[in-house]
Amino acid sequence: MPSERNIEEYTSPFTALNSERPLQLLADWVQEAKDLGLAEPDAMNLATVDAEGNPHNRMVLMRHINEREIGFFTNLESRKAADIFATQRTSSTLWWPQLGRQVRIEGTAVEMSRDMVEAYYQSRPRKSQIAAWASKQSTALASMDRLHQDFRRYEEQFSGQTVPTPPFWGGFAVLVDNIEYWYGKPFRLHERIVLTKEKEDWSTTRIYP
Repeated sequence: MPSERNIEEYTSPFTALNSERPLQLLADWVQEAKDLGLAEPDAMNLATVDAEGNPHNRMVLMRHINEREIGFFTNLESRKAADIFATQRTSSTLWWPQLGRQVRIEGTAVEMSRDMVEAYYQSRPRKSQIAAWASKQSTALASMDRLHQDFRRYEEQFSGQTVPTPPFWGGFAVLVDNIEYWYGKPFRLHERIVLTKEKEDWSTTRIYP
């Protein structure tokens, strides 16, 4: 949280907020967190709902952002992927406690193009690439020894060659239709701004903390 100065001393971070580029401030905040050396500056909680209406959430890394969407990569046979294929709707939260900032995002998730998936996968460290082959994400695992054996098997299989992208590994792009920026201030006099997609435009609403 920011230090408890007099409330009048705070400069609003929303002066640069542009409703025509609703995700630009998010990109700026992530970059600032990276520049400050904060751990996992693009980590976000991802909430999904399965076909029976049961909610699930977990932490993922936001690895893609542009003017309309954010994205992350995952095993397409995982529970989160099954939820998204069933209902498409997601809700995400990014939080930087050291900066007193939070962003909440809601939208519709669709599978990323294979070109985007291939480009990102090939940028990953080699051992992370191999680990993607070894992990049957979200399924039962008899022991860690089994996972290590599978890892070594794929390490040997791909020795001396480029590790191919697994057909079951991909990503999702979330087309954002609602985003809330939260800036922490003393005495719970926080600032909250909500941007909502309405046809071709975005509405901007300030809400009580």
